[in-house]
Amino acid sequence: MNDRQDSRGIIERGCCMNSRERLIKALKGGIPDRVPISTYELVGWNSDSFENQQESYRPLMDYIREKTDCIYMTGVSMVNRYVQEHTRVEKWREGKSTYIRVTLTTPKGELTKLDRIDCGINTVWHVEHFVKDDYDIEKYLSIPDDLVPVDTSHLKSIEEALGDKGIISVDIADPLCTAAELFHFGDFTVKAYTDTNTFIKLLDKIAEERMFFLNDMLKKGAGPLFRIVGPEYATPPYLSTEYFHKFVCNYDKKMIQLIHDYGKLARIHCHGRIKDALPHIVEMEADALDPVEAPPSGDIELKEVKRLYGSHFCIMGNIQLRDLETASEEEMRNITIKCMEAAKEGGGFIIMPTASPINVPLSPVTEKNYRVFIDTALEYGVYR
Repeated sequence: MNDRQDSRGIIERGCCMNSRERLIKALKGGIPDRVPISTYELVGWNSDSFENQQESYRPLMDYIREKTDCIYMTGVSMVNRYVQEHTRVEKWREGKSTYIRVTLTTPKGELTKLDRIDCGINTVWHVEHFVKDDYDIEKYLSIPDDLVPVDTSHLKSIEEALGDKGIISVDIADPLCTAAELFHFGDFTVKAYTDTNTFIKLLDKIAEERMFFLNDMLKKGAGPLFRIVGPEYATPPYLSTEYFHKFVCNYDKKMIQLIHDYGKLARIHCHGRIKDALPHIVEMEADALDPVEAPPSGDIELKEVKRLYGSHFCIMGNIQLRDLETASEEEMRNITIKCMEAAKEGGGFIIMPTASPINVPLSPVTEKNYRVFIDTALEYGVYR
């Protein structure tokens, strides 16, 4: 089978690829030997991750390592020396929960937040947020920008261990994500609507930090893929589309351009109702979009995203976690086939769940459905 180029100069087809080649081809809009299969946050080659530390997950993780294409999700620590030196952390146990109180002393006073981690569930519950009133915003804005160059040495180790079994995807929160998570969610939406100018001051401060850290990562060879997290905070029903442009496009477009300047790829992560945001994601020139949730979680079908925007970015999705957790084997097979029929044609598609299990032990139904999903994707994902 011979490769050919489309009008954008992208090599569209290939054969006998390894996982790294397969993923890069799809992310660039081309047609690989088969549709790449990602299991999202179940990262087969991250030995330190939650799922690889749990006995009940072990057989599934072995299968994932054997059969799928690894997108190794990781991060790079972004340190503000002032924040580091003026933060106090307290931890204590109450029953089956661990509480973590963080106190940050700013030039204008203290900010505090409280998190809870429950035994047997791999997630963090935010009980109390840093920003509770307007004075807390002033405290946050008063924090000096004493930014420390990033350390990317761990990425080289990951890359060497991963080899041709996949690629690294570096997570970076955009300004909206960081700003929104300073607030209780309801307080965030009210502030964004009723005091947009002040909220933009927060975004501007955070954006300067993000661009500093991102530029330093890129100079030090991070990538090849960056996952930008946070745009979903500006989708309906939380905010109207005009705010997506104000709070996302105006900032993330600059991040994506910087990533492209270094020859790397940018992936937008956006749950929920994305239909009206899709033209803005095209405007930002993102290389990929995940997880493209179908209704009722989202508001547009996968086949419509492919038809309207498949020439603009790689689509990553959209196997629903609830199906992996509850469907029969036959249903799971049909769901996977439907995804392939909706988005496989023409390349630029990576099949992937929209979320990952967090419970311990792993349900036998969930494990079986992951195997059915993977097997069916291997069967129906080949380009002929």
